[in-house]
Amino acid sequence: MSLKVLIHTPAAGFSPNEWFPVTSEVEWLVETYRDNKPSVESIAKADVLVGTDFTAEMGSAAKSLKAILVPAAGVDRIEPEAVPDGCVVANAYAHEAPIAEWVMACAVALDHELLKSERTFRAGSWEMWPGRHGSYRELMGRTFGVVGLGAIGKRVAKLAQAYEMDVLAAGRRAEQKAEAEAAGISYEHAQAGLERVMSESDFIVVSTPLNADTTGLIGEKELAFMKPSAYIINPARGHIVDEAALFSVLKNGQIAGAAIDTWYEYPVSTEDAPRPASHPFWELENVIMTPHHSGATEGTRTRRAKVVAENIDRLNSGEPLINVVAELSGL
Repeated sequence: MSLKVLIHTPAAGFSPNEWFPVTSEVEWLVETYRDNKPSVESIAKADVLVGTDFTAEMGSAAKSLKAILVPAAGVDRIEPEAVPDGCVVANAYAHEAPIAEWVMACAVALDHELLKSERTFRAGSWEMWPGRHGSYRELMGRTFGVVGLGAIGKRVAKLAQAYEMDVLAAGRRAEQKAEAEAAGISYEHAQAGLERVMSESDFIVVSTPLNADTTGLIGEKELAFMKPSAYIINPARGHIVDEAALFSVLKNGQIAGAAIDTWYEYPVSTEDAPRPASHPFWELENVIMTPHHSGATEGTRTRRAKVVAENIDRLNSGEPLINVVAELSGL
């Protein structure tokens, strides 16, 4: 008997078989985009959910759910208490390469004032010409700080080192120190490590998952440690950095700037277009804003689809799944 796999998508005419290279027999249940939450009627039929959200309402409706396969790294929208007993939650990474590329592109753009230079020169102004602006900075010889030394943080560190930058990192686990230092990264854990990264870095990338421990991890106190010439870059999750505190230091020029890819508000349908924050970051010239697209490459999509397909095949054959999120699984 084939597994019934539920997937919801914003694309009309979406064909799961064209995306997911599943080798075992499955019955696809496809719903078009609503609000990231499939109908309870569909959940009741499904053996597997491919999606990013799982709520108490969905958990109550699930009758035979064996696995929730998140085609992304973040699992902060899965409510732990909603996951049915016996249901496995597994995610997919494979996005660290493009996100690290985005981070370094933003670092260069911020430091060289590329966006302002292009915009003003296109409009006919020579104000950013070195003869009038003065010289620009360079990344070489500066310090890149990493908050959260996971797959993304390690990839950013590797690229930063290619620019001949020093790399500092802060993480939650003391045992990461030996691995980090073997890779040429100066590492400290816990609050001491975070404060060192915030105070000594010229660029800071936020690359830790969002959970109860990291919500508001970087607030007014932590941002106050930053140099006035430093930049913060966030491709992780908006709520890791306190919104009001971040807006304040950017507006008041207490730090040089920011690049933000992950936000505080998101669309819930194909029609709405909410502002991404309650504070007007879009009014600030020292901010690069993008709509959570740093990892959204064809390569990421292909790699993640392979992980999801492999887990569906593993479930069909009774093998253990990969990338199991133990703390969310109802085991």
